[in-house]
Amino acid sequence: MARLTHAEQIEQSYDLAMMALADYLMHERDAVATVATLIRILDRDSLRDAITEVLVDSRVHPRPKTDLPART
Repeated sequence: MARLTHAEQIEQSYDLAMMALADYLMHERDAVATVATLIRILDRDSLRDAITEVLVDSRVHPRPKTDLPART
């Protein structure tokens, strides 16, 4: 199985969290079970590592600011 990139890991966790919330809303799932599921999703070391790597990378390699007016 291919290893997910950091961005893909974050996106996958977001998708899993949205599915847990949809299950709660659509299937009248227990709120306590839903919160426990969300905590399990968000409390993974791999997710924390992915978020940290994305944040560090953005500090080390900042994107150019395209919304600034051109200097004259």
